[in-house]
Amino acid sequence: MTEHPRGRQNKVRPCAEGAIAEAALPPLYASWLRAITGGPIPAETNATCDNCAMLPSPGSSLRATYFHPATKCCAFQPSLPNYLAGGILSDPDPAITEGRKELEIRISRRVAVSPGSALVGSVFTLLYNNTPNVFGRAPDLRCHFLSPTGGCGIRQHRPGVCATWFCKHVRGNTGWRFWRLAHELLLQVEEELSLWCLAELHLGSPEAIEQESAPHVSELGGEIDWAQYRALWGEWAGRELEFYRACAERVLPLTWDQVAAVCGPRVRILAGLLRDAYAGLMADAIPERLRLKELSFSWVEGHGYRVSAYSGFDPLVMSEALARTLRYFDGRPTGETLDAILREQGVRLPLSLVRRMVDFGLLEAHSEKGALPVVG
Repeated sequence: MTEHPRGRQNKVRPCAEGAIAEAALPPLYASWLRAITGGPIPAETNATCDNCAMLPSPGSSLRATYFHPATKCCAFQPSLPNYLAGGILSDPDPAITEGRKELEIRISRRVAVSPGSALVGSVFTLLYNNTPNVFGRAPDLRCHFLSPTGGCGIRQHRPGVCATWFCKHVRGNTGWRFWRLAHELLLQVEEELSLWCLAELHLGSPEAIEQESAPHVSELGGEIDWAQYRALWGEWAGRELEFYRACAERVLPLTWDQVAAVCGPRVRILAGLLRDAYAGLMADAIPERLRLKELSFSWVEGHGYRVSAYSGFDPLVMSEALARTLRYFDGRPTGETLDAILREQGVRLPLSLVRRMVDFGLLEAHSEKGALPVVG
């Protein structure tokens, strides 16, 4: 999906220490990802949904990128794989009452819903993919599951595309890489498990597997092609809610080992990559040699610089004194670099600050001969 922005900006300062707050993932996906990683997944505490970090504050520069307050990052409408749709329909939690009603309305219209997923529809996809700068800025594309107060109406059952996206990452590009792999993994899992549900419930027509990418006239108020619809749903036509619930009954009890056995080799490969990315996310080592990456210094703010490295949504504000040290990172051993900066600039850079500059894409490894532990 499209990448995203933010209003408030990080200052380049040493990483904070303390207990790890675990990410608030949907329970089903949380159990699967924890089984893969073998440990708690840190929360992205800079991505503050309740107090959106991407909304402008008084005095904010007009040159920064912000979200519309009516949508925040939810100017995107997800499709729901059949088993998640069933989970929403089966969950009696009053907190998702409005989200459940919205899904029931979507299904009752019998437009852009299939046995594989409760689709958002091709009209939305057409607009979303062909409108520049639409993400987070188009109130007319506001997610139908977004509550009037701005909360997610299906939060405990939200799909991977929503659960793994953050406007800000505590560890910058290191965190972005982990969540990007988690997104790719869950996207593949959703596709595989949706098909598995079709096989389990004996719904295997070509129409159920091959979805049209172009909008159908029924999405624009036209007549539904009932013959095609009945061919699509088979014996489940008219019992769509029951079908989705049956999918949830089959998927929700699955352990990760069972999911991996059901899904194909791509899922197992992505799970291995995610495990490696998790090790990087939890590590605090610094490459033995570092060099400066190509950066975008957008403009001067006060006595510092606004720097965009790994993401335009997550810029950093850097002091002039720190900016002067960057040229020293030229591939020589990191210890020598820090000594030269202290000797010539009078600036002592903590290793935790250097680690942060690596995380956020200001610096990159020049070679992989070893690493220094973070000690200060």
